Amino acid sequence: MSTDPEPLPLWREFRSWPRTLQLGLAALALAVFGATFVIEPLYGSDFPDESAWPEGELPDGVPIDAAAPAPEAALPAGVELYDGDPLWTEAAEDGEQVAHLDAGTLRLTDSRLALEVDGRPVWSHEWEEYGAEVGVAGGVVVVSLAMDDLDDETYEWPGRQDTVALDLATGEEVWRDRDASFVTVFSDAVVMTECTGDQDDRIGDCTMYARDPANLDPLWSTPTYASARVLDSSPWTGEPAPERLLVESFPTGHDSRTVTAYRQGESLGSVATQAGAVLSGDTLVVYDDWDDNPADGCTATLAGHRLGESDPAWTVEAMTRKTEDLTSCGGLPAVTPVGGRLPLTIDGRPAVVDTETGATVWQSEQEGQAVAIHEESLAVVDWESEEDNLTLYDTATGAVLWSASAAFGSGDRATAVGSTLWLYGDASMWGWTSYDLYAYDLATGTATALPGTAAYFAPGELVTTTGDHDAPTLNAWPSDLW
Repeated sequence: MSTDPEPLPLWREFRSWPRTLQLGLAALALAVFGATFVIEPLYGSDFPDESAWPEGELPDGVPIDAAAPAPEAALPAGVELYDGDPLWTEAAEDGEQVAHLDAGTLRLTDSRLALEVDGRPVWSHEWEEYGAEVGVAGGVVVVSLAMDDLDDETYEWPGRQDTVALDLATGEEVWRDRDASFVTVFSDAVVMTECTGDQDDRIGDCTMYARDPANLDPLWSTPTYASARVLDSSPWTGEPAPERLLVESFPTGHDSRTVTAYRQGESLGSVATQAGAVLSGDTLVVYDDWDDNPADGCTATLAGHRLGESDPAWTVEAMTRKTEDLTSCGGLPAVTPVGGRLPLTIDGRPAVVDTETGATVWQSEQEGQAVAIHEESLAVVDWESEEDNLTLYDTATGAVLWSASAAFGSGDRATAVGSTLWLYGDASMWGWTSYDLYAYDLATGTATALPGTAAYFAPGELVTTTGDHDAPTLNAWPSDLW
């Protein structure tokens, strides 16, 4: 605290400086003040002018965080706003998911699961901790949550889950389990790992069970490393477990990781890796697309392991795309093989790679980024162009099937569902890469933009969110528009 009795001592000091220095500092202050009015229009996100929205087609007064598409003038060339009606529309809480089932409307938030019938609440199940595993399985819905109040040091790692099955119609408890360390819910099986807590790099410290969701009867079991958990995911509305289940385990703790493929509890092969992993036929593909240094190029390394073999049968170095601000790299746009093939970008040109051999079975003569693969076609985005920058190639003949304009950033995602190619932003740990949502007819290239942001895919549906961040509206659209 100053003890100077004179008022405004800094002002007196300023006046004692040379006149040229006073004028220079004043000019700098005016420039900084003026910049506050121009920086946001120049560098801020390109939010749409709400007054330009077509009347009757989109919500009035859409706020910034509503993530609705820009007006037609700002859409990519040839893209029009979708004129169809949603399958259903529901007012929701922030982050809420909704599923319409025969039993009624199921609502899921981070801390609550509830059933409504004809708009009336029937039952509600609540919890306090974050990160519950939830899945609908036949006539029950299973909720599994980590327990943090354990006194038994044996379970310090990997811990245990409090797993309860609720009758879907009434919400009454059907069964409860508190022995499993990790739980994954499919529509026809609940996969649970029960551990002793030891981690000495040997199989047998844990046992992984697949159990009947209706009554916990065992379907199969297998000894495994400590803290094994399923990598294959299922929508919370429920899908059957895959024939081959991909599981990650941590033999000596969280610093080590092994990925194993199982079939009915039988181990088909394991690979020690810290990278991502997908299963394609008899090949386990591991990939590392994390690259935060664009100065030496943006790359992703992929390796294919034959099931039962530890050494890779092939390796491929693919390219990813720099972010617009050139500070980092985006990941692989698509990492799920289709028909034993992966869409990759090699030496700057889009390619199709066979997951069994690692061989490039087709590659374009033109530069661009491979973003999605579908049957005998490959979707490619030209890195440099803004119009007609999305091309669908026939990978059997190399012919261009169609070209269209698309908005697709380095971190955006692409997914082909039926006859529809979806382009949308990715909700990573750093937030959405973009809020736009576009659908292209794979047969013709006809394009449409949907209002809102892609919230989640459900069986047969793509659910978007519009409206205020604190009180969004969910809209469901067919996941295959054509």
